[in-house]
Amino acid sequence: MTNLVYGQGYYIRAYWERRAETPDALAARFVRMIDRLREIDPVFALWTCVTTRPRRFETMRDRYAEVVAEGLHKDDWGEPLPVYGYSFTAVTRGKARDRIFSVLVHAGSTYPEPFPNDVLFETSSGFIPGPSIITYDIFKPALLAMAEAWDPVRCAAYSDALPKPVPGGIYFREAWIQYLCPWLATLVTPPPAPVIVEQQSDGGLLMSATAETFDVGNPAHMAAARAIAAAIAPLNALPWAERARA
Repeated sequence: MTNLVYGQGYYIRAYWERRAETPDALAARFVRMIDRLREIDPVFALWTCVTTRPRRFETMRDRYAEVVAEGLHKDDWGEPLPVYGYSFTAVTRGKARDRIFSVLVHAGSTYPEPFPNDVLFETSSGFIPGPSIITYDIFKPALLAMAEAWDPVRCAAYSDALPKPVPGGIYFREAWIQYLCPWLATLVTPPPAPVIVEQQSDGGLLMSATAETFDVGNPAHMAAARAIAAAIAPLNALPWAERARA
């Protein structure tokens, strides 16, 4: 029997504010992201999409809006709740368990909270990921693919071993890699080296703690992650709750 291990995975999460979108629009974003991921590494070559039942992505690629539509949130009586948007998932296939990734999308929501929409890209839960899939050469372009496809307010890559945020609106914290959308980028003074700072063509800002695989046990990695957190900490003071109610 395989022994499951938790707290050793890696993930990327993109968040954005309220945005009503149709299944066609969400499908186009999702397919764009998957196409970009497939260009990064062969580990992303094959996907299975899941809502009501699993289907091979390649058979649904040109009609993925059908998959999205199945994921419309509903109440306990089966009535549609469009304010909560759509949820749908895809998982890579054809690889060993320690080389599996999943993507979980919750989008199209107009629910009045600061960031009701998000995409989670993560290594297989409960399994130690293989060293070859948790490299900067995979996670950085994967993060940028997500940012390009979904136009998020923020998008960051983390290790599961990083401290979890405390309740109370701490949205911007230590990260391996942090992307900020163009308007947030103008509000931040990037930290100095060794943090890797890259201005993006869309006007966004990318900051990386290291070009190595992030390790919370490495003091240099953690110092750089804390420097990123300090630089973006003022963003936590923005009136996110008021913006959500507007």
